[in-house]
This record gives sequence, C-alpha cells and structure tokens, in this order.
Amino acid sequence: MLSYIGNGAYCYANSLSMLLETIGEKVSPALLEVLSGVGIGATWIEQPKLLFFGEMIPDRGVSHALELLGYEWKEISGDVEGEPPLEELRRDLECGPVLLGPLDMGHLTYNPNAAYLGGSDHFVLAYKIDDNAIYLHDPAGFPYVSLPLSEFVIAWKAECIIDRVFSYHYWAAPKRKDSPSEDEIFANAVRYFQKIYQTSASAAPNSEVLYGNEAILRVVKRIKEEEGLMPAEIAHFSYFAFQLGARRAMDYAEFFIKDAPEFAAIKEKQAKQFGRCHTLIVEKNFQALADALYELAEMEEKFRRVICES
Repeated sequence: MLSYIGNGAYCYANSLSMLLETIGEKVSPALLEVLSGVGIGATWIEQPKLLFFGEMIPDRGVSHALELLGYEWKEISGDVEGEPPLEELRRDLECGPVLLGPLDMGHLTYNPNAAYLGGSDHFVLAYKIDDNAIYLHDPAGFPYVSLPLSEFVIAWKAECIIDRVFSYHYWAAPKRKDSPSEDEIFANAVRYFQKIYQTSASAAPNSEVLYGNEAILRVVKRIKEEEGLMPAEIAHFSYFAFQLGARRAMDYAEFFIKDAPEFAAIKEKQAKQFGRCHTLIVEKNFQALADALYELAEMEEKFRRVICES
C-alpha cells in the first residue's frame, strides 16, 4: 500500500496522543484513531440530512482506545442544564494537561474560521487555566492558543452538536494499568468493531437514522431519485467527510495488514473509493458520484460481513 503523510481531521486522536506523551507514552494518532472505532460503519441522520462515515462517536471512542491499550484514566462530564465543573478542571490542570471535548468549534474564537463552524465538534488539549482564559494546543493547527473563559464555557457545553453524548467533558490523568501484547490488542479491537456493528444491527428500525450500507445508499437515492444534495451536504462532503474517510480507511488497512490481510485489502479499496468520491464532489459530477457511492456501499457491506463472520 502506498503511504500518505499529511493533515487530517484527527482532532481527538492527535489530542489523545499529546496527552499520553505527557506521561512518557508515545502512541501514534493513527493507531488511536483506529482503536477508537469511530471510523467503523456509516450513519445517516435524516435531519439535518448528513452522512457520517462511522457509527461510534468520539465521546465514547477515546475511552475505548484507552481501554484497549491498557490505560486507566479520570473522566468527567456534566449536565447540559447544570454548571460547568470549572473548579474540578482547575484542580486537574494543576496536575497535568487534559483532553477536552466535544467543543463547539463556532466558539473557538482563535480560529479565524470559527464563525462558519458552529455546531461542529472538536477536541483539544488544555494545559493551563486562569481567571480569564484557558490555554490550549489545538491539533487543527493552533499550538499555544488561549480562549476567553466566557467563550470556552459555551463551547464546552456543546449544546448545538447533534451527536453529543456529554457536556463539559474531559479526560485526565491517564496511567498505564496493563501492557497488552500486539496480538491481544488486535483481537480485542476486532471484537470491539464487531460489537459496533452488532449494536447498530440490533437498533429498532428508524427512518430518521440509518446505518452501514443503507446509510450510504440513502445519499445515492437523494442524488438519483430526489432533489439532489443541498449546499450543506455538498460542503460536508467537499471539506470533511470524504477526505477523512480516505485517511481512516488507510489507517485501518495498515492496522489489519499483518493479521487480517483480507480486511486490509477491503479497507485499501475503500480508501481509494473515498478519494474518488472526493474528486467527484468537487467537480460537481453528481451522477458519477452516486455510482461511486453505490460501490462504496457495497464495500462497506463486504467489510461488515467479513469482520462479523471472523
């Protein structure tokens, strides 16, 4: 497989990698991304009509990655209607950096594009807080930035993030508890991926949320049989979903190559197909995109079947 080195929307994986490095543990963002399980499957949400290439959300995926690697940690969250746990955050930051998220990107005012990013989730590493601001390493390209506490609290509430599970959420104080072998990590990860698929398969039928190949085929239907893609959908695919999908699929292929070359081969094909879909959406060649998405749906179903039958 041809390697690729470059940027990608790996905010939680990059932030977690930085957090682990503070305790002397070097774990690549690529491995953390894979073990989070966030790139497994696909999900269609009818309102606001968006397709995500994954079924597990980062709010839970970060914890799964830590568990698979043998760490223990402190995890804090709050009630969206309650007060933010700022004092506990202050105490934890006195002991070391913390991973914060999800944050609403629309309130990360050090980002010059913040005004256009409202409702998008993001994860960062915080290393200091005072009475006026919180100080961050943002893996989207903003090291050593500060954010006024008034904006931070709103971002941290994450009220407008559609797939939010937690408000006022962070991870702190990771510590190695076990040292699983590579074979153990691989076997436990595959069982975790199977569980993700099994959970979506057992979900009650719901036309508002679709999973797997059905989620992808919903977009094919919108292009071929309905009104076509709305501007928000086009922007989602053009600036985020396909390029992220390609990078994730490549990292999964690399993870599988030694112990499950059949899985790796499917993921490599998916990566190339994501790249083709990105090219077509930017060209606005929607009919060809629909055909490419149909093939992507077939690849997704094949991967689900082979990994669940393994």
